[in-house]
Amino acid sequence: MNILIIIDSLGSGGAERSTAVISDYLFEKQVPFTIICLDRKEIGVQQKLQERGYDIRFLEKGSFYKQSKLISKIINEGDYCVVHSILFRSNLRTRFAKLFVKFNHLESLVNTTYSKVRFEDKRVNSKLLSIYKKIDAITARKFVDHFHSITHTVKNHYIDELHLNGNNFTVIYRGRKPLLENYISKPTTDLPRLINLGRHEFQKGQLNLLKAVHELNKQGYRFTLDIYGREGQVTSELKAFIAKNALSEIAFLRGFSHDVPQKLLESDIFVFPSLYEGLGGSMIEAQSAALPIACNDIPVLREVVNGEQNAQLFNVDNVESIVIAIKFFLDNPEKMHEYGKRSLMNFEANFLEKQNNAKMLELYENLCK
Repeated sequence: MNILIIIDSLGSGGAERSTAVISDYLFEKQVPFTIICLDRKEIGVQQKLQERGYDIRFLEKGSFYKQSKLISKIINEGDYCVVHSILFRSNLRTRFAKLFVKFNHLESLVNTTYSKVRFEDKRVNSKLLSIYKKIDAITARKFVDHFHSITHTVKNHYIDELHLNGNNFTVIYRGRKPLLENYISKPTTDLPRLINLGRHEFQKGQLNLLKAVHELNKQGYRFTLDIYGREGQVTSELKAFIAKNALSEIAFLRGFSHDVPQKLLESDIFVFPSLYEGLGGSMIEAQSAALPIACNDIPVLREVVNGEQNAQLFNVDNVESIVIAIKFFLDNPEKMHEYGKRSLMNFEANFLEKQNNAKMLELYENLCK
């Protein structure tokens, strides 16, 4: 069995981190694999995987047609029983490579790409996205042999939006290593530490989180918020809001960090205001660190956490709703411990890296047969 993985890049996103996780597992199980990247990234998991000596190649720059041809040439010259593409640009190029060579194509679907809220993003060209959607639907049905979806929500999204055959899907959650083997109760602090992980994009809803922080500060609550993630399209807005509302001693944009696991262990509450997600990998990591969760009330996140057990859900479009969810923990420190313990239990039941990697390997093996 030999696997070819094609991905946009090995940057800092959830799909990239999950690719690093399955790569380590394939290496451990002595399964040959090659990774093809469309782009190089200095920030993310690229350097780590290169240092481990994995076969990582970077596709020559060029037109869509040229890159599809190059992918077909790589596939033709290799002995791959499965070609696994990840992320939209790589998925489309890999689909069109089938015009030139036959291969077994597995595709990962990692986001609710055509969510209504995405069409409401002023930075998104809705007409262009509608065109992409039509291309996506036609080529997905014609060229992809099997789909791997990271949640049932994502699977249902693509079945509904692109009218794909549900029998061609396998749902396997992303897995992560546990940050805690056993629950450890943290001492109550007078200055609770809130943490959010996510690149600075409209999708991540961080501006509304800062608005809630501003309101909590006006009400006299004492706490800090650390936002970890690379800069993006809304970075300037986030910085401007912090400066305008004198939040520089409360809210901090920490940027990308390789030390996120330790930062999670040092925090008290994980807040996740994303407008749409495929799964929310950072929320899995937060649960592995036994953190109580406050997150947006959308179907995919309800699949990842248990409302009123380890998570307080809010409406991200309603700042007061976010305020209430965070106050629930600030006003009831004992709930932080109760919810945190249940977070770790939920992680161990559903998101252990070893278990989900084994499911992914089983999928590869079945497709190879």
